[in-house]
Amino acid sequence: MNNSTFSGGKILSEPQAQTDRNLLASNVAWGKLSRDKAGQLTGMHPLLDHMTDVAACFLALAECAAIRRSLEKTAGRELDATDLQRLAVLVFLHDVGKANAGFQAKRWVAAHQPVTPGWPAPAGHTHEALCIFSDAKLLTQLPVDEMDTWGSACLTLWRASISHHGRPVEESSQVDTRIWRPVISAGQVVYDPQSTLRAMGQHLRDWFGSAFEAGPALPISPQFAHLFAGLVQLADWLGSDTYFFPFTKLGEDRNQWVWQRAREAVQSLGLDATEWRQALPCLPNFSKVFRDSASRPLQPRPIQAKMAELGLGPLLILESETGSGKTEAALWRFAQLFQTGQVDGLYFALPTRVAATQLYNRSLQFAANLWQGTGQEPPLVVRALAGYESADGQTIEAKLPNFEVLWADKPDEENAHKRWAAESSKRYLAAPLAVGTIDQALLGALQVRHAHMRHSLLARSLLVVDEVHASDAYMATLLAHLLKAHLNAGGHVLLLSATLGSSARHRYQRLIAPNLPMPTLAQAIAMPYPALSDGASTQALPDSGRSKRVYWQVKDWMDSPEAIAGLAIEAATQGAKVLVIRNTVPTALATFRAIENLAQQNGLQEVLFNLNGIATVHHSRYSREDRPKLDAAVEQQIGKHRGRLGQACIVVGTQTLEQSLDIDADLLITDLCPMDVLLQRVGRLHRHDRTPEERPESYQHARAVVLVPVGQRLDECLKKSRHGLGRFHNGGGIYMDLRILEATRRLISEAESHQIPQDNRELVERATHPEVLLSLAQELGADWLAHGNEVDGETHAEKVQANLNVLPFNKPFVEVDDSGYELDTLSFYGKELHISSRLGAADYLLTFEPPQAGPFVQGTHHLPMRHHMWPKGVSPDEQPVVRSNLPGGGFTFTLGTTSFLYSRLGLEALQANPTDTNTGTTK
Repeated sequence: MNNSTFSGGKILSEPQAQTDRNLLASNVAWGKLSRDKAGQLTGMHPLLDHMTDVAACFLALAECAAIRRSLEKTAGRELDATDLQRLAVLVFLHDVGKANAGFQAKRWVAAHQPVTPGWPAPAGHTHEALCIFSDAKLLTQLPVDEMDTWGSACLTLWRASISHHGRPVEESSQVDTRIWRPVISAGQVVYDPQSTLRAMGQHLRDWFGSAFEAGPALPISPQFAHLFAGLVQLADWLGSDTYFFPFTKLGEDRNQWVWQRAREAVQSLGLDATEWRQALPCLPNFSKVFRDSASRPLQPRPIQAKMAELGLGPLLILESETGSGKTEAALWRFAQLFQTGQVDGLYFALPTRVAATQLYNRSLQFAANLWQGTGQEPPLVVRALAGYESADGQTIEAKLPNFEVLWADKPDEENAHKRWAAESSKRYLAAPLAVGTIDQALLGALQVRHAHMRHSLLARSLLVVDEVHASDAYMATLLAHLLKAHLNAGGHVLLLSATLGSSARHRYQRLIAPNLPMPTLAQAIAMPYPALSDGASTQALPDSGRSKRVYWQVKDWMDSPEAIAGLAIEAATQGAKVLVIRNTVPTALATFRAIENLAQQNGLQEVLFNLNGIATVHHSRYSREDRPKLDAAVEQQIGKHRGRLGQACIVVGTQTLEQSLDIDADLLITDLCPMDVLLQRVGRLHRHDRTPEERPESYQHARAVVLVPVGQRLDECLKKSRHGLGRFHNGGGIYMDLRILEATRRLISEAESHQIPQDNRELVERATHPEVLLSLAQELGADWLAHGNEVDGETHAEKVQANLNVLPFNKPFVEVDDSGYELDTLSFYGKELHISSRLGAADYLLTFEPPQAGPFVQGTHHLPMRHHMWPKGVSPDEQPVVRSNLPGGGFTFTLGTTSFLYSRLGLEALQANPTDTNTGTTK
């Protein structure tokens, strides 16, 4: 690009501006400027025209069915044309602060020229706008007398509009009020802010006349103000896009086309679902939409058929076993809600990036099948993963300056704009269908920038949260807060879980039924499974028809990698597919090395899980380039289509193997973990029905070996966490509640086998219910009671922290007393840097330029590093320095004085010099 545009702090391409340079010579207040690379001004977009563009976008957004419904739901009444025109006036005034002379002085800064004498120093336009409210001379230039009749909410909504940069605007003592005085140069007034405000007032009366007609007061609900704030932010993003809203030409009557252009923008970006809904006059047959891997039509299972029923409530909790088709049920629920006009979008939230990647392709196929034969292209489907964005199957090839991106298929400008939602993480939720992590949704409920825009975008959609049981206390509290706001705004929710405990289910049900009592242990065990909870009621669902009896063995081999290796190799010699899941990466690596050594001794190297012929493990410490390949290799070697009978395989890994991957093992060897997690791991055992000839004779029945500490005692973990069991010395931990772990150990020790999924409900409740935990701690004595108190205290602290971080939707932007005097403004300045959707220090992402040769041939460009591996005292901005490339693949690098190895076994910190890449050990 040869030219660029300066636009209120944003850079846009000059050819998009399409402006008339004669405007530069005028004294008209500017909203956007364009300049070339040499810094010379090339064009100007008048402030009033930009404000009109944004107001037009808001009105177009308010015409969208789901957005209008959200506005009316939070308002508590229907909104008529007068209401919308009044709101449009307030949206128009979002940039009223740009009328100040300090902002207008930026014209000279943009051109790299000295500010003309008489002009004040450059200033902003958000805090500066608040000066208007306290200066009668300024305020009376606007139609405030008429606006006073709109009710007490007018001030709050105006403040919400001014806060369009992503966070509430506060009064600031740093603002120099002289920026609102006339600019006098050479004895003449060259610019008068009051004149610009007066022009705004006249513009409002001319273009939004019905706003000033008689009508009811604007809605006063705080929830309405928060939703409105998000829509203003969205309208500003749209109205600032020069593809849709090119710069004004001198003498142009923008009124002739701006309203239609706003509707086209909203439709082009997929925010208006009308055409897609009209293409579905009735819901297609389930078998038309869902097919198996051989493209054969599927018949709906009971839980899937249930999702198409009419009359279900806005909050559903679906509990069903792993592999029962919950994903298809969720997509089918969306199809029903979308076709009947109850939602305009879908956000499928998963616990991990890997899980989201797995589901994205299925969602793409779902959309293609749903609209197949309708004559309408399917809506945009976005993979909402920062750094892995994808839209309609196409990926971003490069992110360019000025907030532009280059798509791999290089579409024309019009088609590229259809992918607008995929080009920024803040816009992911604008997509008609998006698949991502739970974090993107949670950010709409936290005190972070643009949370309001995320909230207003999500309100259009069905929010599906998969693996909802996986949330810790902090995330669960955030999620409950998010769901309440989402439901209050007219959204729909579907929560999915195979192993949800009664405490968690009760937490979410109370969002609809606040007086619902917590079930006792006996009541919890008696609850049906599989089940669908609709508000306060929980009803039984027919099971999928699949059932397996799992035979348990408890072995105190947690510290014996050699014993584990012996069992895994023995099973492999009989042709078994063996899955070994350890709780930590170090123990997984130690186990893999023991298995590899034993396999080499017995000439069985071919049984080891491999990628491109290189034996390896599966955990989180791999590059973003290698991890998807590892996932695919796992499913290929030990999944549904896992190869011929007798082709043994041993896969060793961590928790990355327990979710999202379609794994079908003959034998499971797993560390002790909480019962709900254990059942997730068991879901990877005998996952698919097979004939007796397809499994080794000794593994016709599902077998699980659960590893526990020596002597089957967890007492030592009270003092120090081991193998991921127990609390860390400074709090936290992987599975820190030893009461749950002890209850789980007892349950699997007491019975030789359990029928899965029929026993799921009882197993989870007898290991997690508060009554069980209290009774167990009392039985085991003072140390266990103290441990329980510490865990409960930590859980309470996480909940408190979450409640401090959430966006208070029940609190107005501006609190005023009866006289209209401002008491307080919603504020979170300074806090947002420390707020995250997950507790704990943030992880790091290392970037290697140029990409390095990885252990599996593919280049290594982006390598995640867990926060606890980051060297102390090293700046987060430190760049890795590559030291050596290893003959067998991989490389070493340093951060500060700490050396690291990236090899076939993933990322490891080195104590000395590496390395034998053949064995993966360090010397």
